[in-house]
Amino acid sequence: MASDKIWLALFTKTYKEYQVRDLLKGRGTEVYLPEITVQKGDRVKKKPFFPHYLFAHVDPSTGEITDVRWTPGLRYIVRTGNKPVPVPDRVVEEIQHRLGSMGVVRPEDRFKEGDRVRIAHGPFEGLEAVFDRRLSAEGRVRVFLQLINRLVVTELDAADLAALN
Repeated sequence: MASDKIWLALFTKTYKEYQVRDLLKGRGTEVYLPEITVQKGDRVKKKPFFPHYLFAHVDPSTGEITDVRWTPGLRYIVRTGNKPVPVPDRVVEEIQHRLGSMGVVRPEDRFKEGDRVRIAHGPFEGLEAVFDRRLSAEGRVRVFLQLINRLVVTELDAADLAALN
């Protein structure tokens, strides 16, 4: 018999992703919390890849969605109107595949102050900039762009930058 289960995206309270995951797993619900391994100096730890979000694999024909909805630490199930939005299996599988092949992320090692970089994605794609500093552990950085004969400070995601050869 084919499974009637669907993946749902869950939005948690701040820093409650692991609590919600553990509570749901304890009830027998299949849960996927996308994580990355981050190294800061000598420390290596796992962090949620999508802060506040995780996925639950539930059968909508049972009361499982209602049980999930009342999990301590959960803010809401992602919905359109009053209906939970199913996440296609292939999307969850692709996230698992890509994160599984990422390895350890070392955000502080990628660029140093003064490095010349190229913006690889976004509205400034193709432009060169000078890396200034990291702004957050989530990957926001500050760069200086040369636009209209002056330096302009811009905040971007570190993932949108590439090193110049």
